[in-house]
Amino acid sequence: MSIRKEVLHEADFIKHEGGEIPEVSFWNSFFYLTESPPKGLGLTLTEKELLFLKKAVMERYLKIIKRDLTPDNTKKSFYRGIERAIVNIKRLKNFAEKEGLEKDFKLSLQKIKNWFKIFKTQKPEFQKEKSQELENILRSFS
Repeated sequence: MSIRKEVLHEADFIKHEGGEIPEVSFWNSFFYLTESPPKGLGLTLTEKELLFLKKAVMERYLKIIKRDLTPDNTKKSFYRGIERAIVNIKRLKNFAEKEGLEKDFKLSLQKIKNWFKIFKTQKPEFQKEKSQELENILRSFS
């Protein structure tokens, strides 16, 4: 069975518009998809569809973590800083563990480490104390 278009639409929403706490968007989508009309669509989600939505949460986390580990963003109004990246990495890890997506988290961790390596190379003195904290956290998660 393939992923239904309603689920695809909600996953896209989570990935691209899911805000700073993607789990909130996940649960909003879940209830919208599964509650009986008129509040929702009354769908019964398959395991594959549920997993698809959960992976959208992870993708959203990666998108906002990358935002805060992109050197060119440090002077932009939407930039939240290394401390915010730390918060979101911890949230991502907790979500992945809670949902049984540890393998996906390990893959995500590699991306995050690469982004951070580039960040440190281009901005070695930027938020030095928080950079050290992030480095320690990434090391502890490995």
